[in-house]
Amino acid sequence: MSRVNPLADHLAPDSIKRLQRAAEQRIEDAHRLMEEKRFLAALYFFGYSVEMVLSAAYYRSAGFSPNMPIDRDTRQRRMAYARLLRTPDGQPLMESDPHPLVGWARFLEWQRSASEELTSREVQLLKESIRSAERAYKHWRPELRYKTTQVTPGQVEEVQKAASWFMQHQDELSGRD
Repeated sequence: MSRVNPLADHLAPDSIKRLQRAAEQRIEDAHRLMEEKRFLAALYFFGYSVEMVLSAAYYRSAGFSPNMPIDRDTRQRRMAYARLLRTPDGQPLMESDPHPLVGWARFLEWQRSASEELTSREVQLLKESIRSAERAYKHWRPELRYKTTQVTPGQVEEVQKAASWFMQHQDELSGRD
């Protein structure tokens, strides 16, 4: 019998602070992997960091405090709600993908627009978050963890730039101090 406690027994629920810290760690890991020319793994971690920053910004804009637990049920309910909402052209705000980078960016924009008067700078920032999420999602999918495909330096660099942009603007995205 193993004397090692299962790691899963010690995982705390997400929170804004934990998501932000995990995003920072995944970016650090991705940079190390890039140095080793392990582009697929680097791209994978950069993409997940984008998702973490976007979801943290959404929850913050929705009024969650930085340490408030965000459990799986809360996440699923919020995502289900976002999938019911439509963009002005009738498309779902968030697609059914379980890790919808662009959907989180659109949901953040919707949340911010519905709950406050935005400055032109904030509108531009939220539009850029959608464009940056689209750039990352062009190359990133969670399914990459099962693949052995070749990733070019240019592909990983596009996702890296998006991840860096989100890290640089994460405090501004939620609209909260």
